[in-house]
Amino acid sequence: MQSEKRKKPMHKRSSLCRPEEVAATILLFAFAVAGAFYLIFAPKLSFSENENRVLEQAPPLETDALLDGSFTDSLEAFVNDQFPLRTEFLSLNTSFQLLTGRKDLGSNYSAVPPEGGVYFGKKDHVYEVLLPNTTDTFRRNIQGLETFGQETKLPFWVVPVPSGSQEQRENLPLFAQNHDQKEELNYIQETMTGENVMIVDLFDTLDSWNGDFYYKTDHHWNTFGAYEGYKVLAQKMGFTPYGQDQFTFRLASNSFYGTLYSKAVNSFQTPDDLYLPEYAEPQDIVQMVGGEEHEGLYWEEYLDKKDKYSTFMGGNHSVEVVKNRNQNNGRKLLLLKDSYANSLVPFLCLHYSEIHVIDLRYYSQNVYDYIEENGITEAAAVYSMKQLCDVDISNKLAVSSK
Repeated sequence: MQSEKRKKPMHKRSSLCRPEEVAATILLFAFAVAGAFYLIFAPKLSFSENENRVLEQAPPLETDALLDGSFTDSLEAFVNDQFPLRTEFLSLNTSFQLLTGRKDLGSNYSAVPPEGGVYFGKKDHVYEVLLPNTTDTFRRNIQGLETFGQETKLPFWVVPVPSGSQEQRENLPLFAQNHDQKEELNYIQETMTGENVMIVDLFDTLDSWNGDFYYKTDHHWNTFGAYEGYKVLAQKMGFTPYGQDQFTFRLASNSFYGTLYSKAVNSFQTPDDLYLPEYAEPQDIVQMVGGEEHEGLYWEEYLDKKDKYSTFMGGNHSVEVVKNRNQNNGRKLLLLKDSYANSLVPFLCLHYSEIHVIDLRYYSQNVYDYIEENGITEAAAVYSMKQLCDVDISNKLAVSSK
């Protein structure tokens, strides 16, 4: 009789977790609890300077919001905005997207009109993506400025400033798509043909062959770009510009992170230097804003904030008057502008008794009445080409509003 083979007992897998699995579970739970405590008890930020936007706050628990699902959406946005180490995770996300070959970061093509993001280019530059015009805003703005010139009959200089990604196209990533702003320049030159209207073309002047005239992390021209624009505009206005050697360019900050940095936060990004021009001969210049007088054009309290470009003239105001008490030629300039002009005024004010600065984005009065009431002798419009495409100011220039 053949002996029966004994079968080896089968070892059942233990239902208990291995020690490393237990440790991982505990660690994950601890992180979740810590994150929840942070979101509940930690101070909440209301504004992100790095992203330049308002952050979501904890939503109130309301029945209607629970039923229609808006509470869940608001809660998700709150957690995303107030999450611990948010800036570090944003920077990590930017690095990951760059490593995976993505070029256009921070865009929103579902918006109406679509919004381009930024390109990370050569020489530590971040560039705004220029998209073709999909609205009628640009055409309306140019027609509004043409109407303004015809109505006022003042000597009127129009200065459309090209973007950095237009002037430094060789620094863009390979095969990066970018709209050519010379299309808009050609339209302006063909449309604004009044005898008193002069178009100031800065495209060749600001080209990278002549220097680096744009901030690396911000959409504005830098102080040296503003100086180059001043030289061309001064000659068009009929006076001799002061030489660069007649200014001291004071380094006010070497840690400026601008608006383009805010679109794609990157901890490896090199910051910008911000220079403030100071004329060799002392000047008695005051800036009148909201009935109050500010000595000089530099608001140095902004050097301690992220928005360091607002050091020029304290940012954007609806209306302000710059008076040069050393200049008594009686010339009064009305300057219609966006923020590009803020760093141009320190040069331009050396030639005028008064510069009346109006930002039509915020100005609600009648600009034609203002000209008559203040004895304006000439006018200029300094706008970035992109601003003319994006923000409608034409209704503030309509003759019907007179």
